[in-house]
Amino acid sequence: MDSPEGEFDGNDFANNLFSDLAPLLTLFGEQVTKQFLSMSVGWADNVLLAMGPLGILTIVVSAIRVAGETVPNLKALIGRAREDRASVEVELLSSTSREVCELWTGTQIVRVRGQPLISQPFIMTDTGNVYPLWNDVAQGTFEVNFMAQDWDRETSLLAKVPPNLGLNISGAIPSNREMWMWAALGTVLQLASLVVSGTVTYRWNLAQVEVPTTTYGYPCYLLGTLLLTLGVLLCGHIVETVSKERTFRCKAKMRKRVRIFRIQLAATVNDQHFDSYLIFNSPENPDVYAPFYQGMKKNTRYVHYPPARIPLFSNINICEILCNCRISAVIHGLCHTITYFISESVI
Repeated sequence: MDSPEGEFDGNDFANNLFSDLAPLLTLFGEQVTKQFLSMSVGWADNVLLAMGPLGILTIVVSAIRVAGETVPNLKALIGRAREDRASVEVELLSSTSREVCELWTGTQIVRVRGQPLISQPFIMTDTGNVYPLWNDVAQGTFEVNFMAQDWDRETSLLAKVPPNLGLNISGAIPSNREMWMWAALGTVLQLASLVVSGTVTYRWNLAQVEVPTTTYGYPCYLLGTLLLTLGVLLCGHIVETVSKERTFRCKAKMRKRVRIFRIQLAATVNDQHFDSYLIFNSPENPDVYAPFYQGMKKNTRYVHYPPARIPLFSNINICEILCNCRISAVIHGLCHTITYFISESVI
């Protein structure tokens, strides 16, 4: 029913609100989403991403780009068939590699393609001694998130890639407690939106007399939201697992006795000149985060179980399972779009 002339029509405003905001969400959602994905380091980030996400299509496309080696048909479908790995790593991943590095310009940290002239982290103790992070002395200074017997193998692998600067800024990575707190808050708000919508539809009966509520409106809204959450969660996990993070947390008794620094030599990388700098971690942050690209292996791998334990499943194709998970994540995201738009038009 049309409102009298000069009177504010709240129904039209409410119905057109999301359509009016869509260009703004598209404009600001893409780059914010890519930045969030590039700093994602765990399940808490994936859960937070899935709760009321911006840039849904950006998340789905990012998952396809990252997993493109194992799902080449989907990569060709979005027009990225010939995209190289370094382009994806620069935009979407937190890792560094032989093709991607992070450098200091004097005012900010930038991610560029190329080989930098920057050293691995060094440890400077309160006595003035300086050691490489991969030295045996560091093994007694830090607590790591991998097995102690793998120290030589892991550190030799990390020594081959440039250090990450962005994740080593003080406060760049919140504590696990803080991340899960925000993830829990996002989950509560997402559930609240479902409860309020159901209550308004079935309990309070606030539907307009002229436009009766359809029976399939709220079920489509509920199904679309669940598919959205699951699909974005899986897509975020795909992007996050491509980078493998190694953390070196300084022991409590040594935190005030050591400083972490890196040496950046003057060089021209990707047609951009960078000056020399001595880059220190803040005194309150003697920890080191070292993500590196591990990729998604396409070669078939099998896990063999003792026949006496699992007689019907003597070998499992791991790559086939992972590939199906990636395709499932994309399908969930696309199915959400259909059901969610149906619900928005009728609820």
